[in-house]
Amino acid sequence: MPMHLLPRTVRFVIALSAALLIAPLGCQSARSDSQSSNAPPSDPRSASPTARKRPPPPPRTLATPTRAVWVARFHFRTPQDVRRIVARCAAEGFNTLLWQARGDGTVTYPSRIEPWSAQFNHRDPGFDPLALAIEEAHARGMRVEAWFNVLPGWSGPQAPAVADQLWNARPEWFLTDSRGNRQSLGDFYVLLNPCLPEVRAHLAALVREIASNYAIDGIHLDYVRYAWDGQRDARRRFPRDARTLAIYRAETGLTPDADAAAWDRWRANQLTRAVIEMRQALDRARPGATLTAAVRPDAAEARRDHLQSAAAWLRSGVIDAVMPMAYTSRIGVFERQLRSYDAVGRGRVIPGVGVYLLAPAALREQLRLCAQRGGDWAAFSYESLSGDRLGAIRAAHGR
Repeated sequence: MPMHLLPRTVRFVIALSAALLIAPLGCQSARSDSQSSNAPPSDPRSASPTARKRPPPPPRTLATPTRAVWVARFHFRTPQDVRRIVARCAAEGFNTLLWQARGDGTVTYPSRIEPWSAQFNHRDPGFDPLALAIEEAHARGMRVEAWFNVLPGWSGPQAPAVADQLWNARPEWFLTDSRGNRQSLGDFYVLLNPCLPEVRAHLAALVREIASNYAIDGIHLDYVRYAWDGQRDARRRFPRDARTLAIYRAETGLTPDADAAAWDRWRANQLTRAVIEMRQALDRARPGATLTAAVRPDAAEARRDHLQSAAAWLRSGVIDAVMPMAYTSRIGVFERQLRSYDAVGRGRVIPGVGVYLLAPAALREQLRLCAQRGGDWAAFSYESLSGDRLGAIRAAHGR
């Protein structure tokens, strides 16, 4: 059968297999995975996703140029917060909101799968922040992508206070070393193990839940990498649980210490499987919605240090755009990092600009470079849209 007649997700698998020089990935349906004995039981929460009264409008395609802003879960607690944030972003010329829906194994919308975020004290706040953000943004002609932290399963020095949060309910799903120890709780995220099929199914089920119940224009993936930050020897230690090693041996006939490069490739490929399965879930639930990803700023560094095959994802079409987190004040470094993704030659490269660390002059310089590239950019983050920086942003947006 000619390649162009194959189903889209099959083309993804073939293209990625060629790009990564691996055998074709066995992409089991996320739906069948989520219904297996390893999937979380149905949770009859009193709050369920907002029911649609009529068919939603079709997803808006990526804007040209895209002027996006990340809105973190820490910045909205009330309906007034949501309305104020959306109105302000629109007034400053942004046309795309990356609105955080999942943070650390908790969410900012009524879910049957994961509990409410700690920002809402793990309780229904009496309104649906995601639904309200979409309503307010669409009324202003803006796009909304649900910002989805992929691997974080919890954060902070204390265990979650709710029993059904993954740290408490599914301890075996986290990165675990050969002695049965999970990553230590502290100031950074502890991560889910993408090498386990039930974890990948859980993530795909969350994407499907959002895409089935909200008129989103896309899903925006973040922390779709092995984030070793602050964890000594984490890359060597995790994951080494018996189940992961059994899967690895069954698929490759190897042990991690027998071939370090093969072990890295395999772990990277499990992350790629997770991305493919989330793409499948999105395409089935909300055809036409985009899948974008915040990625490490340099493509080679992303693959080498974080096992994040972002360039291959972009090249194969499994994601529609990357947003390299080029958070630097040095214009030469900023430009070089973006070129590492430009070399892919396919998909959109939307520069992620670290507004929070830039003086106004440096911000103007980076936005001029973005304008020369077509005008795409994403601001990190909403809380940094203040003071003298706004002058540079308004000038870039023709305000």
